[in-house]
Amino acid sequence: MKAIALDLDGTTLNHAGEFPNSLIKTLQDIHNKGIKIIIATGRSLQMIHQKVPNDVPVDGFVAASGMTVYLGDTLLSRTAFTKEQVSFVLEEVRKHKIYYEITTSQSGGPYTYNDDYDYALEDLTAQADETVLDYENIGTARTLNSQEQWVDNHALDTNDIIKFYFFSNDKNKMDNWYDYLNNHFTSDAGFQIYRTSNHNSEIMVYGTDKGSGLKTIARELKLPLHDIHAFGDSMNDIPMFKVVGKSTALKNGQEDVKCLADDVTDFTCDEDGLEIYLKKHYL
Repeated sequence: MKAIALDLDGTTLNHAGEFPNSLIKTLQDIHNKGIKIIIATGRSLQMIHQKVPNDVPVDGFVAASGMTVYLGDTLLSRTAFTKEQVSFVLEEVRKHKIYYEITTSQSGGPYTYNDDYDYALEDLTAQADETVLDYENIGTARTLNSQEQWVDNHALDTNDIIKFYFFSNDKNKMDNWYDYLNNHFTSDAGFQIYRTSNHNSEIMVYGTDKGSGLKTIARELKLPLHDIHAFGDSMNDIPMFKVVGKSTALKNGQEDVKCLADDVTDFTCDEDGLEIYLKKHYL
């Protein structure tokens, strides 16, 4: 393989959202062997840089599940919702009183409008069960203490919105919302739906995903897709698993992702599963 494509949450990062210090040296050694490193994640580029240490050698980024693609930090492609789609999403989340976060390509985010604070607070402060992930609890604490996330209605460029993320501590509420998304946010209307835990869901523009993002980077690097080895754990990794030469799911991954993958790591993301696998197969 000439490149590895790494998902972040639940793959490279542990469930507390931490990047293992020892993984830095492993990725440096792999890169020194001439193997390209690509980060492919649902996070925006700004959020990636908050999580991935500067001394990790990264050749490209597939950010926001393919909505933006970068060679280094140079933008290669960008896909955004139309104003009509944005209006439709906001109308629906307000009708159902679902907490949401907006991601933009220019400034990242997350952002939520001040007008929706009161009902959003209900999702953030509802009694959490044991299936809420550590990084989700960390995100909730960040949101509740943020001075930057809550913005006025006209603060964002609605031509630059690339992702909506939804969350609730109430699993039943999120289950119902996810079902509603599947029934009303159709591909015909230009929406792609993902869910990466029991308590979240997200939408991007249909036809743009991690698979399309890897194709863009591969063309730029003159790299055959069959020479890319992808690692992931959840449903937004499936599109890239389908286009690369080899795919590996983390032991903690969703069952349908593990069934699709060529192989599965012996250890979870909380047990340094990615690093152990990379050392065994690449070093």
